[in-house]
Amino acid sequence: LQSVVPSLRVSQQQSSSNTNFIIRGFGNGANNAGIEPSVGVFVDGVYRSRSTSQISDLPNLQRVEVLRGPQSTLFGKNASAGVISIVTQKPQFEWGGNVEGTVSNYNGYRAGAFVTGPISDTLAFSLGGNFNTRDGYVEDLGDGPDTNERNRWGLRGDLLWEPNDDMSFRLIADYDEIDEICCAAANVINGPTGAAILAL
Repeated sequence: LQSVVPSLRVSQQQSSSNTNFIIRGFGNGANNAGIEPSVGVFVDGVYRSRSTSQISDLPNLQRVEVLRGPQSTLFGKNASAGVISIVTQKPQFEWGGNVEGTVSNYNGYRAGAFVTGPISDTLAFSLGGNFNTRDGYVEDLGDGPDTNERNRWGLRGDLLWEPNDDMSFRLIADYDEIDEICCAAANVINGPTGAAILAL
């Protein structure tokens, strides 16, 4: 996203749950999961107050809007630097769906599926799920496990009720789980203290 949107920077701090968004140099760069970010993230109009709740493989993404500058009139006081608004596609009254899968190195597997269709003339549904796993590729020379692994999955259900042409209601429920040992960093240069540390 940051490669096509000027003045947007997306960075991951100590863990995947500390991913933050910075617009025009303002955001939550303190690497503190308890701080409310200056850039508000909204998924289908619902504010996601923590970075952990913002991470999800949405199977039916319609558009992503990046709004720069204070957006407190429409999105509340927590959007002092800007807003990233993620809008998913509404359930359709015609049957459709997709299935995708990826296999990669380090025993990496990613799968996702999405289905949508009508229940009645006024009620439609969509159901999606995703699974993403990969072994860690940073070896801990002590007795710790390999880090920088990937282990997450999620489910999302959506109901659309349109009793007439001028009225519609959506009921959305989602559940995502992340259980991974993330974000090891290595020194690029072995400095003068490197020999002493390796001797330990």
